[in-house]
Amino acid sequence: MVQILTIVQNTLFKLRPEQASQLGDREKYAVSAGTTFELHSYAYADVNGDFNGHIRVALRNQTLNGLNTWFVYGKHITVEANGEVVYPHEEQVSNPILWINANTVLKRRPIQSSLLPDSAKFSVRSGRSFELQSYAFEDERGDFDAHIRFALLHPSDFINGLNTWFVYDRHAYVEFDGRIVYPPEDPNLPILRITQDTVLKRRPLAANSLPPSEQVSITQGTLLRLQSYAYADASGSFNRHIKFTLRYVSEEINGFNTWFVYDGHARVEIQGRVVYPPPQPSPSPPPPSYVGRPFRLPGFSSTFYTDQPIIPNGNFTWGEATKNATRIPETRAITENIVELARLLERARSQIGRPFVVNSWYRPPAVNSAVGGASRSQHLFGKAVDIVVPGLSGRTVANSLMAWWPGGMGIYSNLPSVVHLDTGRKRYWGF
Repeated sequence: MVQILTIVQNTLFKLRPEQASQLGDREKYAVSAGTTFELHSYAYADVNGDFNGHIRVALRNQTLNGLNTWFVYGKHITVEANGEVVYPHEEQVSNPILWINANTVLKRRPIQSSLLPDSAKFSVRSGRSFELQSYAFEDERGDFDAHIRFALLHPSDFINGLNTWFVYDRHAYVEFDGRIVYPPEDPNLPILRITQDTVLKRRPLAANSLPPSEQVSITQGTLLRLQSYAYADASGSFNRHIKFTLRYVSEEINGFNTWFVYDGHARVEIQGRVVYPPPQPSPSPPPPSYVGRPFRLPGFSSTFYTDQPIIPNGNFTWGEATKNATRIPETRAITENIVELARLLERARSQIGRPFVVNSWYRPPAVNSAVGGASRSQHLFGKAVDIVVPGLSGRTVANSLMAWWPGGMGIYSNLPSVVHLDTGRKRYWGF
């Protein structure tokens, strides 16, 4: 097999996967865009983890400064094997986003900020976000004492000229394709489910008595993750409204995280159980029904719902496959691909014995392009899913399923908790 490394923009070969400013002149070698090298081998991770956004290459029949093994930044190169691009992989073009969820301090070491000199910390305000090259919550020595270690992607975001920092994991979170991938969500996180089309309000009053700036329309089936909720305070109730505060800063509405909603149009759930308003006793169990957002699928005459299992009595819902009905498949064939993948996921979930959190399933072309997906991504056809299994690394999950999974499987150095599974041709990456 012939492997070719192509330099796609001017860059540096390095003896260590560090920022160029931290290396001596003898530890780096300038190479120009368009240069190609035949490779003996390459890797972008080893048993100790990723290479800080770099890949390690071993040149075939060639040395630079007498050496054949170097590191190079992964965004500056491609690798082809027998004419087919094998790096970056189709799902590695998207990058995780770090959101700052509370006023906090970024740190050079994962310790209390009071123990650090001013040069080793940097204050940031809630609501700021950074596109990441990679992130980690532990290394071979253990975890980072409840901190996230992250490497910033864009030099314009570097802080004091440095791209690698730590942040307390209660004050930030990592998002990929619109879903939270770290820290794992609390299973007891309250969820506000909108049960009919309504409006959210800044004050618990009738909508016709509020100006347009204090209300926003919201549709049936919408789910909102909450930091807290209340139906009364020291002054009494909220006029039959639920007061709620959104958990994540990226999900704030019109720049606000605290709103009211009429309690006849919404309910609060924890682990699928309604906790408010208190459910009313019924003389007989109601017939099975779905209360999620209704939608139609091409080629089918019936109505589907976001909380409806894809496979009868299964664990994966149409809301997960379509991102709460905002990504409707364009053809019946795509819908059938989603069903086929759901059947395999049920088997995988049963084997692992833990819940699967779906990060990304079907992506229409416009969405796939917006998140940086590959032009022939399996997500476009409903045949691919990115999942997280809370408490397990992506590598652990992949290794457990590798013996029988019939299609593609991949793990990523910049998303250590995510595993990609698809029903395309059998192939592996990241191992």
